[in-house]
Amino acid sequence: MGSPVSLVNIKDRAEYVPAAAADFDGPDTMGRISGWASGEFDFEVIRVSDGKDLLWRHVAVSNLEELEEAYSDFIRSLLNPTVAE
Repeated sequence: MGSPVSLVNIKDRAEYVPAAAADFDGPDTMGRISGWASGEFDFEVIRVSDGKDLLWRHVAVSNLEELEEAYSDFIRSLLNPTVAE
């Protein structure tokens, strides 16, 4: 059985500060991870049915644990669209 979270798209840009973004779909959720060459990341998740923000987190990575924690919160929010209520 596959995961209920799927990677939908990856895009990058080279001008200004190089960056990349990955879009994900979950059960009644959509999310995006944006990362910059500076080591900063944004994690965003919304509920599709009503557009409610479930997660927005900015991380300036100073260690791997901080990034792993933000990613775990991101996946948890994609999988559980009712938790933020």
